[in-house]
Amino acid sequence: MSPGLEKALEGKAQGNRIEVSLVPEEGYGTRNEALVQRVPKRSLQGAGEIRKGMQFQAQTDEGMRLFTVTTVVGDMVTLDGNHPLADQTLHFDVEVVEVRDATAEELEHGHVHGAGGHHH
Repeated sequence: MSPGLEKALEGKAQGNRIEVSLVPEEGYGTRNEALVQRVPKRSLQGAGEIRKGMQFQAQTDEGMRLFTVTTVVGDMVTLDGNHPLADQTLHFDVEVVEVRDATAEELEHGHVHGAGGHHH
């Protein structure tokens, strides 16, 4: 969930409805061209045939990041680590259907776990 939407939902109760628009800085950020990289295909070993639109996860200094293949030319692949919704103003119309306290495990991990527990 984007930080801006999370902030807009703070303090809301079951049954509350909100409409919110978020500028890129409150949503998924602005595009960062430093997150676009050209790499040799061989650096993506075990991925099979590399095609435009494929996605890969990679550990970065900021944690796990999703990279999308934007072009494949010869033996080189262009990967984009920007969120697909970067640079976009987001519009939400939300109804809160349930509110519950976070579990101890969720508080420890810093994020919500779905039904049935924790799946990373």
